Amino acid sequence: MLKVREVRDDGPDRTLFRIAEEGRSASCEKVARLVTIAAALLNEYGLPGAFRVSGDGDVVLEVGAASRHFLHDGVLFAALDVLNDPVRNPTLTLYAAGGSKE
Repeated sequence: MLKVREVRDDGPDRTLFRIAEEGRSASCEKVARLVTIAAALLNEYGLPGAFRVSGDGDVVLEVGAASRHFLHDGVLFAALDVLNDPVRNPTLTLYAAGGSKE
């Protein structure tokens, strides 16, 4: 199960999320999938910014401070829910896999 173990500002326009799995940094493969899902959700909600993989277990959100919205964090947590329990989140899971929500 993936969890956020730390969130911190990494400059005025960057937020760093440290993602862990069973007490260790999450694998690059899982973090890359998390970023893909989060990017799709950003696009769906029309939010500015971009999530990027930044090393083992790290995800960076790059968005100007003036454009930052509380939903940005929610997007990352929603993407975590998809990876952790895809059955409980079938609509997001389908959408993240490239399917249609309609």
